[in-house]
Amino acid sequence: MAKARRFIPIVLRVATAAAAGVAAIVMATSHQTATVFGLEVQAKFQYMPSLIFFVVANVVACAYNLLVLVVPTAPSLAARLVLVADAMLGMVLTGAAAAAAATSAIGKNGNSRAGWQPICGIMSTFCDHVTGALACGFVAVAVHFLVLMYTIYTVNSS
Repeated sequence: MAKARRFIPIVLRVATAAAAGVAAIVMATSHQTATVFGLEVQAKFQYMPSLIFFVVANVVACAYNLLVLVVPTAPSLAARLVLVADAMLGMVLTGAAAAAAATSAIGKNGNSRAGWQPICGIMSTFCDHVTGALACGFVAVAVHFLVLMYTIYTVNSS
């Protein structure tokens, strides 16, 4: 049981870091150039603040989950601070994924009331990258939630 207690958080944190890292890399490499009515149009994640927030939040989540692996898990002030940081990071990751998903939905479907046309018909590669990054980002959110639940369990059981 003692080995499992040390092994579970390591696996969960590495999985969170991997999912968040892949989400950030896929989103950061999403760009496409297309010609529309004779004009060259570019789509990049840097053009949308919510997608920038998504990349930054996932980079922070990746780095944080790898750094926390060296923090002692014994009952201490450090373990309680990790719990607080885990909760805050979970909220940031969730907000970033939700904001990026909302932007993605507008890019895919447009908004007829605002007169915004969908761009995914023209920028399909860009939209596919964003969709893949969002999928990895939501996996990171879900696994980080498991990390948070396990951290709460270990801090309260000690």
